Amino acid sequence: MDTDTDTITCQKDGRWFPERISCSPKKCPLPENITHILVHGDDFSVNRQVSVSCAEGYTFEGVNISVCQLDGTWEPPFSDESCSPVSCGKPESPEHGFVVGSKYTFESTIIYQCEPGYELEGNRERVCQENRQWSGGVAICKETRCETPLEFLNGKADIENRTTGPNVVYSCNRGYSLEGPSEAHCTENGTWSHPVPLCKLNPCPVPFVIPENALLSEKEFYVDQNVSIKCREGFLLQGHGIITCNPDETWTQTSAKCEKISCGPPAHVENAIARGVHYQYGDMITYSCYSGYMLEGFLRSVCLENGTWTSPPICRAVCRFPCQNGGICQRPNACSCPEGWMGRLCEEPICILPCLNGGRCVAPYQCDCPPGWTGSRCHTAVCQSPCLNGGKCVRPNRCHCLSSWTGHNCSRKRRTGF
Repeated sequence: MDTDTDTITCQKDGRWFPERISCSPKKCPLPENITHILVHGDDFSVNRQVSVSCAEGYTFEGVNISVCQLDGTWEPPFSDESCSPVSCGKPESPEHGFVVGSKYTFESTIIYQCEPGYELEGNRERVCQENRQWSGGVAICKETRCETPLEFLNGKADIENRTTGPNVVYSCNRGYSLEGPSEAHCTENGTWSHPVPLCKLNPCPVPFVIPENALLSEKEFYVDQNVSIKCREGFLLQGHGIITCNPDETWTQTSAKCEKISCGPPAHVENAIARGVHYQYGDMITYSCYSGYMLEGFLRSVCLENGTWTSPPICRAVCRFPCQNGGICQRPNACSCPEGWMGRLCEEPICILPCLNGGRCVAPYQCDCPPGWTGSRCHTAVCQSPCLNGGKCVRPNRCHCLSSWTGHNCSRKRRTGF
């Protein structure tokens, strides 16, 4: 039963409801939110006892046996407060250092710090463990030392040990000047008193020996700098075109020259006169056509920077009357005719075998036949009524019959005996 008393009722059918009532022993619930307590035993009925203990890292305070009471409580009562964390004790402090943190119980964390001028080596943090020991070991505070500059670009850094401590002296290679303090001393916090300076390139004078009609790729000049020589428009570089400023601020020699670009004589144009005697960059050649020819394209050809001429014009022959049937005006007023045509304008077709029976040549190898004739040469007669019985059409609508037949189409039998 859920309660100490319950009710059973007699039904109309003479039966009790419920049929039976059973009584079971009361049980005590375990306390809520217990994380450090361990309960040993699985019978939580009234007057039953369990033993309790704490998880690792904690110790139990009080009686570790508890009994379930009639009112559903445990006596003596137990909770997480019955378990106290173990203590690891105050950790050892390093020489020239100290401990940060005031809790020394299970899962507490402490931090080591060093005095100014010292740096920590070892575990910075330690944690109190369940075995009452601190994790790791005691850290060491070592005297801070300034790091030697590993590389000083375009110069060198020398370390000197003086009575006041380490000192670094900077110097630059030839052709470079120091920008910044030349010396620095090591401070108590392990850093140099001044930042690392720079070795900057010394400036070079403007090159005074450069080829005529040349330009330089740079406007400011420094030691070890490579400068390219470029030619002005219309000139072509011959030779090595790079000069270098030496560490002593002098320039390397060069044999480079800038020569005027030449295109050479221009291309010959048929039926044209070319005027111009200079063939270098920017020069022009002017063309004019002979009489009877017409100029197509640009009148002038120009010498370009790449050493070539722009496309010249073409002089085409002019025919007063246009050539026909695919003919081409090849000379003034003279057509060049394609195969099968002739005449001044290619207007006359050619029939190598003449047209017969009054036929007329109208296209290459093609005759226009009069009525009654057909064929490529008009050599075949046409009979509207076909010749019969072996007859042959010999003239328009006229058949030549065999000896035993007659009529315009050889359809009548010739009589014999006359």
